[in-house]
Amino acid sequence: MKRIGIRKPAVALLGGAVYALFAALGRQAQHDGQSDPLRALLVAALLLPPFSCALAFLSERAGRKARPVSLEDREAFCARRTFCLIFACYVPMFLITFPGSFAYDVPFQLRQVFTGAYSTHHPLVHTLLLGGCVALGRALGCVNAGAALYTLVQMALLALCFTAACASIARRCGGRSAFRAALCFALYPLHMMMAVNATKDVLFSGCFALLLALSLEAAHAPHCGGGLGAGIAAAAACSMLLRNNMLYAVLVWAALLPLLLRRRGCRLAGLMLLAAALACGTNAVLSAATGAQPGDASEMLSWPIQQLARARNLNADRLSQEEIEAMDELMPGEAWRLYDPTISDPVKFEFDTRRLMEDLPRYLGVYLSVGAKCPKTYFDAVLMLTYSFLYPYSEYGVSGYYLQMGVTDQYYDGWYEGERITSASLFPRVLASLSWRFGAQGAMQIPVIGWAFNMGLIVWAMLYLVLRQAYRGAWRCFAVMLLPVLLWGTFLLGPVMAGRYVYPFVCALPVMAAQEKKAE
Repeated sequence: MKRIGIRKPAVALLGGAVYALFAALGRQAQHDGQSDPLRALLVAALLLPPFSCALAFLSERAGRKARPVSLEDREAFCARRTFCLIFACYVPMFLITFPGSFAYDVPFQLRQVFTGAYSTHHPLVHTLLLGGCVALGRALGCVNAGAALYTLVQMALLALCFTAACASIARRCGGRSAFRAALCFALYPLHMMMAVNATKDVLFSGCFALLLALSLEAAHAPHCGGGLGAGIAAAAACSMLLRNNMLYAVLVWAALLPLLLRRRGCRLAGLMLLAAALACGTNAVLSAATGAQPGDASEMLSWPIQQLARARNLNADRLSQEEIEAMDELMPGEAWRLYDPTISDPVKFEFDTRRLMEDLPRYLGVYLSVGAKCPKTYFDAVLMLTYSFLYPYSEYGVSGYYLQMGVTDQYYDGWYEGERITSASLFPRVLASLSWRFGAQGAMQIPVIGWAFNMGLIVWAMLYLVLRQAYRGAWRCFAVMLLPVLLWGTFLLGPVMAGRYVYPFVCALPVMAAQEKKAE
């Protein structure tokens, strides 16, 4: 009698439970603005069987498609043609947004460069690259030329990262898998829109996809050569230089790798620690050279800030006078009234971080005592801030743009004189349409296409690809693919679930979806 293993049913049930609970809570967050835990558990119990069966069915089908890869298929990949294809697909968006999309944090980063008052709030590497290109254009008499130069450099670097990731996929899974990944990198709409968007998330995401591809290759290669090891360390270091939260994800991953992959895991963990040292050392040198000041610690306090603000707005009758006074001190000028459930920035910008750090034990005690009185309020504050990353929503419900396009001009007053970056689109009507339909609405009003931008659906796809490896017992892939999950965990702690924050996972999906040469 054939023995039935426990691994597959256990993974299917666990994955089904995660999806069911996310779906139940996410729907409540979107439609009710708060949770009903008991009802959510009942709904999740009803959804558990179909979700578990669907996960098992899809994983079984994927396992049958894994085939040996011939030498000819491995060699059927041309990096030069792939780079040209990917870069060429980004050019139309460059013409539509010319000289590119300079929104988000761009004015704040340019202010650092032109005033010399640097801060580590934004990655110094990205600030210097962006500011250097714009400053060069300004020195030559055309700021827009400098802005366009940065956009073209970013497009080229992103295409280069994707090409190198596809080359790694070709060595591991064959040319056909690499070609499919290249088509995704070239034609997926969000890649085109982000390629011309001057935010650190773009280059970070390209490096992240490359790191993931090279790590999967190293996990399957008989020996990790010097070139592959150097590529992994370089991609990891660049990722950490471009996003601080990547460092935290990498350190946790490095601790888990030896437990999951033993000798191979120790080798990868060593490369991660080397990359972390390189990134931290480079940041230290740049900080010393520029005199950069540390960023505000409030960036790491989005959850507590939202929880306190929600409790102050909704549960003042449960709080003591001492608790109210402490909360008003941290949120002066009744900043708690600015509370927006889906983004922490309005309250965070007014939050008194210095006062918090001066008397941390007292305020920590207040935070805990308020939480004990208002546990559901605290839970709902986190749910409303994160549900877009947990649930495939039916409409984009986050305050602010899904993806900002064009040029932000209002933050230059008081410190900048002379010509500013201005939009000079060759197709202004197309840009206006994209800014509204895709940027503001997340494309959710467009049937089918809108789902390609749905943050919850992208995360669900990522989680499926990880669970699929566990279901099949492909532990090498599973161990490597934990990195995107750990990174996702750090984004859940962030100030808002904006479209650009999901971009690293969009870049990771083609790498994770590539079929291995055989089931393990």
